Amino acid sequence: MEGGNKDREGKDRERKRPPSYSDSYYVLNGNPLEPLHTPVLEPLYSEPLHVEPLHLDIKEVSDTNKSEPCYHTLVRFTLKGSLHLLFISSFESIFYFLFVSVSEDTGILSTVNTYYMPLLSQCSTWSSSSRAFLKDVLSMELNQTLIDSQGAQAAQKRSAFNSSLVTTSSIYSLVFLAVSLGMICIIRYKRIKLQWKRLFAEHLAFVVLLAGYEYFFYQTIIYRYSTISTAELNKYIIDGLYTCL
Repeated sequence: MEGGNKDREGKDRERKRPPSYSDSYYVLNGNPLEPLHTPVLEPLYSEPLHVEPLHLDIKEVSDTNKSEPCYHTLVRFTLKGSLHLLFISSFESIFYFLFVSVSEDTGILSTVNTYYMPLLSQCSTWSSSSRAFLKDVLSMELNQTLIDSQGAQAAQKRSAFNSSLVTTSSIYSLVFLAVSLGMICIIRYKRIKLQWKRLFAEHLAFVVLLAGYEYFFYQTIIYRYSTISTAELNKYIIDGLYTCL
């Protein structure tokens, strides 16, 4: 029996191989070839390469990872909107009061002149009796002094009213200017990131394109629009006179 046990132990020792370097271990002490010796194993260790230590800027990393406050987006949006309305309101006020209103007054006067200018050009050829008759009729039905006074008052009233409209439109622009300046102060104080050159360039380019379009539209559409003709006005006036008679 003892011989059998010894044979079994010998076979078990033969099955156990010593640890190899491929197992990432090496033998600290003892002879791995001695079957009765139990080796002490340690993991392999290699010296690290000499690399410069990586210095991280903690503040920079935290700034990168930190999300932007929500009100930054609101401030930028408010600035863009107020600048847009500032440029548009200023352009519309200048364009209307210096261009459109003048053209409207000219159009009304040109319509009246279709009757008024031929009368003035032909009155020098009238006879003295015709002039006297017409003067008597006008003096009986019309009061020149009263009409002139009412006309002067109406002109002053219209001018004052239009001036108030200019003031109102200027107030609109000043309000948008104040909002824009307020947003600019907030952006500067809070150091909110904004591409200033791109912002102003986009708005100025938009206003320039809008001005070109408005001028082109008025020249090709508004001024060429066919208004009521003289023949239609004659029909309207004569039919009204015959209705009264």
